[in-house]
Order: sequence, then C-alpha cells, then structure tokens
Amino acid sequence: MALTDASLPGALPPLVRPATKPWGLAAATTGSHNGSETAVHSCQEDSLPTIHEYLAAINIAGVTLFAVCGVAVVCVVLLYADTLKHIMRKAPSSAKTNSAFVLSVYPVVAMSTYCAMVVPRAHLLAEAVTQGIFTAALYQLFCLCMSYGGGEAHMISAMSSDSLSLRVGPCCCWPCCCLPNLQVNKRHIQMLRILVLQLPVIQALVHMVLLVMWAEEESLYHVNYMYFQPLIAVSILCGMWGMTMMIKMLSTFLTSHKLNLKFLVLQMVLLLSKLQGLITRIILWSNILPCKPPISPTVYVNVIYNTMMIAEMAALCFLARFLYVRDLEEKEPTEKKQEEGVEKASDQVRGGEEVMSSSCFTLDVVAHAAPGKLMPIS
Repeated sequence: MALTDASLPGALPPLVRPATKPWGLAAATTGSHNGSETAVHSCQEDSLPTIHEYLAAINIAGVTLFAVCGVAVVCVVLLYADTLKHIMRKAPSSAKTNSAFVLSVYPVVAMSTYCAMVVPRAHLLAEAVTQGIFTAALYQLFCLCMSYGGGEAHMISAMSSDSLSLRVGPCCCWPCCCLPNLQVNKRHIQMLRILVLQLPVIQALVHMVLLVMWAEEESLYHVNYMYFQPLIAVSILCGMWGMTMMIKMLSTFLTSHKLNLKFLVLQMVLLLSKLQGLITRIILWSNILPCKPPISPTVYVNVIYNTMMIAEMAALCFLARFLYVRDLEEKEPTEKKQEEGVEKASDQVRGGEEVMSSSCFTLDVVAHAAPGKLMPIS
C-alpha cells in the first residue's frame, strides 16, 4: 500500500483552491484543524468598476442620490448664469472678465465632481480639474483686485505712503514674525504677482505628470503620489501667502469691495477639497466601509466626498452671487448720481452758450438799428 500525505497520522487534508470571484471578493480558503473551520475573505479596497458595472450595481437609493446631486449642479449653473448677467450689465469693463472667471470655479467644480460621481474612474481627473480651476481663479482674483484699484500704476501711486506687511497667514509665526514691512512699489507688487502666478503653473505641471503615470500604470501613480505632495504643499502655501498679502494691503484702500469675503469664499474651495479628501482617506484606511463587488470601499468613499463637494459648491456659489451682485447694486446709485451730475453740468454749459449767443444776437440787432450809438466801454 503506497503511503500518501493523507494517510499519515495527523496530516492535514489537501487544500483546494477555489476559483477566484471577480473583484477579489471571496478568495476563500477553508480547512479543518482540531475540528475548527476558518474562512478568509479578501477584498480589493482600491478597485474601481466600469460605468456599466457601476450603474448595474446601484439601487434606488443611489439613483435618488444621483438625481438630487444633478439638480444641485443645475442650480449652481443657473446661479452662475444669473450672476454673470448682472456682471455684464453693471460691472466696469475692466472687471468683467476677471469677475466672470473667478465665479466660474463653482459650476466647473460642481460639474466635474458630478462626472466623477457617475463615472468612478474619473475621480482623479476631477481632482485635477478642481485644483487647476481653483489656482487659475486665484490669479484672476489677483487681477480683479488690480482692476478695482484702477490698475497697477494708479494703485502704487495711491498707496505709496503705505507699507506691505509680510507677517500674514500662512506665514504669520516664526520665522516670518521677524520679517520687515516693505514699501509699496512696482518691484514688490511684481513679487506678489509671481507668488500667485506660480501656483497654477506648478499645479498644472505636477498633475499632468501624475495623470501620465496613472495612464501608463496605476501602480506608478500610487507609489509616487506622496513624493509630489511636498512640492504641491509649498506651491499652495506660497500662492496663498502672496494673495493674503495683497488682500491685506488693499483692505483699507478698497473697503467697499469686500475683498476679504470674496477671497474667503474662493479659498473655501481649496480648503474643503483638501480637508475632506484627507478625512475620506482616513475613513478608507479604517476599514469600516463594506465591500460589495463591484462597489468597493473606494467607491463608497468617493461618493461621500463628491456628494459633500456638490452641496458645498451650491452654498458657496450662492454666497459668491450675494457678494458680487450686492457690490454692483451698492455702486449703481453712486454711478447714477455721477452721471446725473455730469449731465447737469453739461446742461448748464449748453444753457450758458445759448445765453451768450442770444446776447450777441441782440447786440448785433441794436448795432444795425442805431449805428454809432454803441460805443466801446473804455
């Protein structure tokens, strides 16, 4: 009788490797040892389904969530269109383009986030779009501040006696507390412009490299993502530092434009996207979300993140509309009074010209009627 492994006393029965189910759910291995059975289940947390698998797996709650978020995105677009209508009618010509670009960040982020909600594999692209439109809008807000001040040359001449403080957030503690105040001149204004302008340039290059890695092989993206984070963080901090210095410098010069609130409403786009992205990653690492293939924990996390972002973009778009439209309505009576004053002055000038012409005509008639009677006054 030939001995086999199973015939040996105390030997384990041969292991049978079952067929692996899709999405790595139940690669189960069962065995008996001392009469006990164990089952090991593995689930790929970072797997993302295709759009067909995703839409086939969602239930009525998912469809309802998609519908509500779609309505919110439409409301954001309509609010933007209404605000844009007021800007094109009432805003100065030098501020129309910059204002329209700054306000476009909310519908663009809302639409890209909704696309990432419907198409799970578009989440990375939506993050890149959000980062890119925010950095470009931040530079447009810098240009809008210049337009409010009447241009760079006029602003420098009007604020030549003021100083530019470097001790502002995020550089408001050591060693920035030892930095001196600078004079407002062209060189220092150009320094602020460069600090803000580097943000969209560097962010675009970094995200392009990350997207190329992800397109070539997803593992390259996951391995090298953390190495790019210090560069991204330094670029964001420098850009926000330059913009904060600009806002603080103009806060007393342009009090009626509410630059602090406009900057805060735009700044919240970056803060919410980064903070909520970190929170959702912590939730993913904690392994508290279920895995129901093809819906992985990453898909659940992305849906939570995208839902919150869409709701917040609707609220921020409403606040931005209130700030910009109210700013235009407050300045409209002043502009009308100025126009009425100019019209009254021109009417007075025209009336004086008519009086002078009529008096000259009277003198001519008298001179013809009684020649030699009008003598020049010595």
